[in-house]
Parts: sequence; C-alpha cells; structure tokens
Amino acid sequence: MSNNEYAFDISALLRIFKKYAAVIVVFSVVSASIAFVLSEFVLHKKYSAAAKFYIENNKNQSEAVNINDINAAKNMVNTCAELFTTRNITQKLKDETGLDFTVDEMMEMINMGTSNNTEFLKITVTAEDSRTAVYMLEKFLDICTDEFEATIDSGRIRVVDSAYSNEKPVFPNVGLFAAVGFVLGFVAAYSIVFVKEILDVKIKAEDDLFKIYEIPVFAEIMCFDAKVKGEYGL
Repeated sequence: MSNNEYAFDISALLRIFKKYAAVIVVFSVVSASIAFVLSEFVLHKKYSAAAKFYIENNKNQSEAVNINDINAAKNMVNTCAELFTTRNITQKLKDETGLDFTVDEMMEMINMGTSNNTEFLKITVTAEDSRTAVYMLEKFLDICTDEFEATIDSGRIRVVDSAYSNEKPVFPNVGLFAAVGFVLGFVAAYSIVFVKEILDVKIKAEDDLFKIYEIPVFAEIMCFDAKVKGEYGL
C-alpha cells in the first residue's frame, strides 16, 4: 500500500466524527439558524387560495346521468384546464382586477389540475398576500364560468368550493429550510474535517504505521517533546 492509499473504513469515519463532533454540531446548528432567519424574515412569503369546479356533461339537471356522461365529463375537465389557461382569459383577469401584474406573471400565479381523475377541477392562485390571492381567484372563477358557457355547447360548470385561503404561507417552508440548512451544514463541516484528516500525514498512533506503510509495531518509545499527547516525534 502506498502513502496515498490510506483506506478510511467505517470506524475511521466514526472516529473523525467523534473527534470533531462539537465543531460539526455547532456548524450545523449555525447553518440551520441562518436558513431559519432567511426563510422567516428575508425571503418573500407567498400565500395560496384554492377553489374547485364541478363539471358535468349534461346540461339538463333533471336528466339521469349515465357512465358515458361521467366519462365525458372527466375528459371535459382536461379541456377546461386548457381553455382556462389561455392568454385571452388571463388578459381579461388582468383587465378586471387592475392588479399590477403582467399577463405572464398572472399565468405563473395560476395553477389547475384534475382531482383524482374525477369531474372536479381544482384551481389555485399564489400571491404575496392571501387577500390578493383570494381576490384574483374569485374574479378568475367568474371569467372561467362565462368562458365555459360561451365556448362549450354541452355540459355545465359550477363552483363547489369557493375561493378560500388558510392564511398560512405556502412558501417558504420554514421547517424544511431549517432542516436542509442543518444537513448542508453537517455535510460541509464533516467534509472540511475529513479533508483535514486526509491531508494530515503525521503518525499519531502505532496502528498508523501499519495502515500507511504496512510496518508492524512491536514496541514504542514515547516522545516527551511531542506537542500533542500521544503524538510521535520524528
């Protein structure tokens, strides 16, 4: 085995951690604290408002609904999702709300998707405050309802969940940020001390001679001039 082929096994990694445990833990806690402060006080918070449409294939409410109508309604949900994400509708939303957002910004703020392959279409709006999100979504629901009736000849659409917000920010997730900060701090600190140990070529214990040079040690003479307890002098 050459000098550069110092094999680190699990026990060696654990030994390094135990040796620098205090430094690694402190570094990890500081990193988590920085991530917490950034997410809680620096990053702009975003709030979400949600609503839900129910889409039917049958215009006449008195008529019986069969499986074909249900399957057609499920397909219509996807059609509505495409229809409601057009720039024309978003432009109408901008004009009616008068909010200081561009059309592209509003399109990024609106998200919609099917709910478990059913006849429900869920719509969410994300903004920097909950009132703006709810206001935008309420206007958007009205515009989508009118657009549906003007564009699609068959079927009906109705709001089953009005626009609402739980008043809690959806971004950033403070707990997640702190946890990621702790992990990154731990990895960074351990990597630094690990590299430090690799670059340290001093022989500090008798088993180092065998690991590095494959030279067995039968006896040892302590060097009383060594600066570190247990270190060998040269």
